Amino acid sequence: MSPGQPSGNREALDRLLADPGLAWFVDRVRGRILAAGAGPLHGVVQLRDPSPEQRAAAWRLVGRPRRTGSTLRVDLSTVEEVLRRGPWPAGLADAVETVSGPVTDRRSEQEREAAAWQAAGVGLAGPASRYPSLVAQWEAWCAAGGLKRTTRAEGARLGAEFSPAVATDLVNRLGAVLDVLPVADEPLAVLARRVLGDAHALDDARPLGRLAAALVGAAFMPGVAITDRDLSTRDAWAAAGVVLSNVASRVLCLGVPGVDASGVGSLDIDVPGAGVEVTAAEVPGEKLGRSLRSATAASLEAMRAARAPLLLTLDQVRSGGVRALPPGAVVHACENPTVVEVVAARWAAAGTSRPVPAPVGTDQHAAVGPVLVCTGGQPSTAVVDLLARLVARGAACRYHGDFDWGGLRIARSLGAHVDWMPWRFTAAHYREAVRAGKPSRHLAGRPAESPWDPELAVAMADDGFAVEEEAVADLLAADLLTHLSPARAAR
Repeated sequence: MSPGQPSGNREALDRLLADPGLAWFVDRVRGRILAAGAGPLHGVVQLRDPSPEQRAAAWRLVGRPRRTGSTLRVDLSTVEEVLRRGPWPAGLADAVETVSGPVTDRRSEQEREAAAWQAAGVGLAGPASRYPSLVAQWEAWCAAGGLKRTTRAEGARLGAEFSPAVATDLVNRLGAVLDVLPVADEPLAVLARRVLGDAHALDDARPLGRLAAALVGAAFMPGVAITDRDLSTRDAWAAAGVVLSNVASRVLCLGVPGVDASGVGSLDIDVPGAGVEVTAAEVPGEKLGRSLRSATAASLEAMRAARAPLLLTLDQVRSGGVRALPPGAVVHACENPTVVEVVAARWAAAGTSRPVPAPVGTDQHAAVGPVLVCTGGQPSTAVVDLLARLVARGAACRYHGDFDWGGLRIARSLGAHVDWMPWRFTAAHYREAVRAGKPSRHLAGRPAESPWDPELAVAMADDGFAVEEEAVADLLAADLLTHLSPARAAR
């Protein structure tokens, strides 16, 4: 209705057009409004086999025709004239929208919405431009519906309507995070608080946190794609110098030696994958000093003497209290804590210790006990750092994990940071476990590769069984606690 025109008689309009018998007529007129533009409506709408109520409603609007038939016809020009001269001067189109709601141009609306979604995605172009291939990956991911899926999840978390506005806010926050990376060993919660004002904004439980980890991995890890489901969140953030938490990042170990009181055996190393150089006496922003190094070394030695497992935080691992093993020594690594428990229990019950290295500068083959590190699933930064420190002087690392697809992915993830050799973790060992009746369940999920022994993945796919590490814990414990050479124990 144009400005200054009288609104008309709404009560009279409702008696004419809001009658249930004219619902079909209102619906047909709505379909013609956009095509007609601002002018009056013309033409005829018709309804076959109308009910008596529909005929009566139409006749009240335009009068009874001279002849009736099986089809009810209504001339829109006649209705225009009736309304403009009577209850609604603005005409038929305005009258129909008044009683039934605005008519929207769906095509134009869809075009505007598509443009808004595109604008939301383009918002990351600036921050992403610093990283080769990330812009192209991001555009492809958005085009495949990735941004909309994440926005829907974020909207559900916030109780907000699914819209480009939610996506724009999501992308702006992602850009703010990329803009400040890389950092130097900053805890994830501290980074989130500093950049986004919410310490939990980048938690893996939130859509933003999961997407941010995927983007950071693609930006800082060569060959990694946004869509890579095998990517460890810890690995992704660590590549940009972010730690999930110096305290929450922990590692379960057994028999790890500590440096002596003078610090002999400690070293400064560049831990692969950490993104920054880490020295034995440094953590973000402060010097740990001798006290934490001494306390860590004392704890390691005390628990090794007790033949009991120990949980180390990332700060303890980096304190300088861990003694590196010498060339010729072997540190064993496993995936599941149960293996550590079994080995510890049997070691404690044993009367003697199995030889492993003594401090640097002394007899390199002095007897002190087995050295075992547990990844606890995907290896944390603490796991990676501890293994890197233990093998930094030339010791070897041997690894065993679950014979399932997840276990192979974990092994590959560890191998990206620490060189290791298989420890009863080949196709031959898998087939041996299957023949011995060790399978735990049928394999499920997406297959993975085993680059250390390609035949292993083939054998697992052929047999279709998973063998959990706990099923062979006795064999693993025997390797560590029997007086065998490292080479023989690994066979």
